[in-house]
Amino acid sequence: MMHLPDPDAAVLLDRSGRLTAAARTLADHCPPDPLTTAQQLTDELTNWTLMLAHVPARGETARAHALLHTVIAPQQLRLCRLLRGSTVHWPTPSRALEADLPAHDVERYTATTAPARRPDLRIAARRSRQWSRELAVEAAARWGTVCRGGLHDEIGTLLNARDGGRTA
Repeated sequence: MMHLPDPDAAVLLDRSGRLTAAARTLADHCPPDPLTTAQQLTDELTNWTLMLAHVPARGETARAHALLHTVIAPQQLRLCRLLRGSTVHWPTPSRALEADLPAHDVERYTATTAPARRPDLRIAARRSRQWSRELAVEAAARWGTVCRGGLHDEIGTLLNARDGGRTA
């Protein structure tokens, strides 16, 4: 899924011309296959969100923060980009986010981020789980992927129980 929009600018030195020729093959954007990619992202998001529901209970606030921002958020953005037909920045899904995606998706993403403070992470984790579920439901409606709604509900129960039952 590498894409070089300007391969000539990416090659600094090429004495034989072979590197430039190889780089030019990366100039054409090849979007991911929607069905298989959506299913994979949906399953991975569910798995990682389940882990997120358990990590803070062990007192690992920094780990929960890292999990939310470095593992879950990029997958959510990829699934969102896939659903919106905006996969040009696939390797770095946050790149040009504000220009590539509708404002409501940018707001959803922003609501799933938080500083590494326990109360803020609880809120962001619940919002993240809800957005992941909504993206999974949208993918299922569009491509017939499997959405594990019952598991998402169980994860939501775990996240709410960790916070005294309060909801976001």
